Amino acid sequence: MSHKFNLGINEIVGFQVESTAEWRRRKAEQFPDDSRNLKAAEELESLAKEISDLEGSEIHRQIDELLSRLSDEVDGGFYEDLNEGLSEELRSVGFHTGYESGATFLEWYRDNLETLLREHINDDDSTIAAPDLDEQIENDPAVRAAKQQYEEARARAYAKARKQI
Repeated sequence: MSHKFNLGINEIVGFQVESTAEWRRRKAEQFPDDSRNLKAAEELESLAKEISDLEGSEIHRQIDELLSRLSDEVDGGFYEDLNEGLSEELRSVGFHTGYESGATFLEWYRDNLETLLREHINDDDSTIAAPDLDEQIENDPAVRAAKQQYEEARARAYAKARKQI
């Protein structure tokens, strides 16, 4: 089953990585004695390229599905928190943090997005609807397999009981 993406990976996060790389390059020009800015810019450019290459990947699908849980009624606070966290993380690349690959960075982004969604869903003033837990449980592969085993065992027991009548 193919997934129809709502947003491209660059729209979600890649363009912001590129923008931060450009900002770091300007900082490198402003502070030529501090080599960390140039190193950070190069690392961010590499991440941006790798992120772009992950268009349509499994991690992209996971992020897209998390974002699709948001309704149009979501207040700006959620997006402010999401963008603030992303911006803070990107500013620290090359200084306090680093990522092995674009995939590793997207895993961080997915985990951050998931945590933020949970926090906002649990907030009393949240406009983000909680997911339908009954539907999630019904669609869980382990639950479906257990139900099938139960139905098969029940049918066998019923057939055996009928033979004893």
